[in-house]
Amino acid sequence: MRAATELLADLGQFADHDLPVLEAALALGRIHRPASDTPAVRTAINDLIEQVRQTLPVKPLAADMAAASAAVLVDNNHFGLGGDEAESHELHELVSQYRGNGDLLALLWLSVAEGCGLGAEMLAFPLHSLIRYSDHMGGRVIVACNDGRRLDCPALRLLHKIDAGPSAELEPDFFQALSPRDVLLRWRQSLKMHHLRLGRLEPALKVVESALLFAPNRASLWREAGLMRMRLDDLPGAAAALEQFIQREDNVLARGRGQQLLAEIRSRMS
Repeated sequence: MRAATELLADLGQFADHDLPVLEAALALGRIHRPASDTPAVRTAINDLIEQVRQTLPVKPLAADMAAASAAVLVDNNHFGLGGDEAESHELHELVSQYRGNGDLLALLWLSVAEGCGLGAEMLAFPLHSLIRYSDHMGGRVIVACNDGRRLDCPALRLLHKIDAGPSAELEPDFFQALSPRDVLLRWRQSLKMHHLRLGRLEPALKVVESALLFAPNRASLWREAGLMRMRLDDLPGAAAALEQFIQREDNVLARGRGQQLLAEIRSRMS
């Protein structure tokens, strides 16, 4: 089996929309849970893919895709929100416990859709993990990953008002599709925040730096890594990360702040 870090570094060269979600997710699982049984996870997901395939017509419409996926993932196998937050962040934990956070559930739905060759994408909708299926006729259906519900515009509007208040309205950005790389980054963000809430800086840094393997051009990740290494008193590591941030950051003001911080670190190192 190829080293997970080597595989992720190779995937880092893929275009955002060409990145294979499942392969990246399995590699990340091997980094953060070295004892995980990757072949067993792959077998479990392949079984789910086959279950969905068996219920699909030859040329499925978006409604068929949504119904088949919900029947297998929710009705038959009971995947849903919940589980031990400390132990429900990787795919192998999800397929054994059937519980995980919304981003992990979305990753499973997308992996199954990818394996079936279905047109599916995760939406940038805030606070909820929603999948949109699209068919060859131009039809679209939006589904909630936690329970398989189909959500029309009134339901989505209500969902957002519950979160943001009665005056809140839907915005076009909510319906932008996340690229596979952004889906993976959103998933890792939830794990990073879990570690930070518990004051676990070193595991949080490991999450950020493993994300940099498949997203090396995301300047914000380099900045995060630099700031975390500063807090850990690793000044050479902080300087190296901030140098990468400055090379990649397009915003002039942000780049200038990074240069100031880098100068401060170098003065402390001298």
